Amino acid sequence: MMDKTYLEKHLDIAKSDYIWTLYFFNSRKQRNAGYIYESHKVRFTNNQNLYLYAGQVIHTVTEFQLAPVNQVEVYNGFNTKCSCDRLDINIDIIATNFSVFQNSLANAIEADVNDSYKGYILEGQPQHNINGEVITFMKFANPTAKLKTKKSILYKKSEDNSLDEVTEQFFRMYLTVDAILIDGNLYAFNHSFEKIFDVKQTLHKVKEKAIEEIVNAGFISDPDVFKTHAQSTNSRTFITLKDERIQRATASENRIEISNTLQIPLDGNGLFDTATQEQSNLLIKYLCYKVFKESETSELLEASNVSKLNVGDTTS
Repeated sequence: MMDKTYLEKHLDIAKSDYIWTLYFFNSRKQRNAGYIYESHKVRFTNNQNLYLYAGQVIHTVTEFQLAPVNQVEVYNGFNTKCSCDRLDINIDIIATNFSVFQNSLANAIEADVNDSYKGYILEGQPQHNINGEVITFMKFANPTAKLKTKKSILYKKSEDNSLDEVTEQFFRMYLTVDAILIDGNLYAFNHSFEKIFDVKQTLHKVKEKAIEEIVNAGFISDPDVFKTHAQSTNSRTFITLKDERIQRATASENRIEISNTLQIPLDGNGLFDTATQEQSNLLIKYLCYKVFKESETSELLEASNVSKLNVGDTTS
């Protein structure tokens, strides 16, 4: 976890001399070709309204979204909706689609507004040697306000004092955001970004790669059985797989210690015998930093919810 003062600092700086640009964007998935994004710049008739809106967003995010957050947590797919997750946009699960998305913003042009979007972006650039970063507010919701629904129709008073149906197109700009991009890191207040950047599909690929990496390390007694068990593990678990623990498990003396801690037996060759689903899951959680041994009580705890795991005596 990390302190939220970094975000607070840059939100405060953004109140000063920043130039703001608004983009509406759409996305669609192409068969066998990933996602493509289309963005265009949106102007305000009175440009001062854009700056007033940016100031209101900064205030709302600071006071009502960031203030209640105790810590900023590294994204692992399991953090609660009340947290603020930090996600490096260069990691595998988001890098490709996010790069395509950024390119669409960089090449955006002014165009006629449509009636449906996947969301909008409010980007602020520091000016006049302001010691701040580019800050990008992201909202993954359609700004188009649908005035006519199945349940109601809006009317307005016309010049002759009769009622006339409202047919103009309206846009609703929210004061809360779903995520903030600063210096290559996405700070997300919820997991809305996962759908926009197809994280679910990418996580599946990360999972397949991680399983192969574990099996190829050579410390599993029956790789085929382990693979079968690993396929049922939540893909998000593998986000935090670290080479450090894989390398540690390759040494025979370390495997004895890990075996004693996790209560996973070793076979005659000193390899992990993950014959059951529970044993495979536990080893995966260990390799992905999801379990740890509490120093004072020697209890085995699960990092995602700090709950004790019932795997027998862990005092070894």
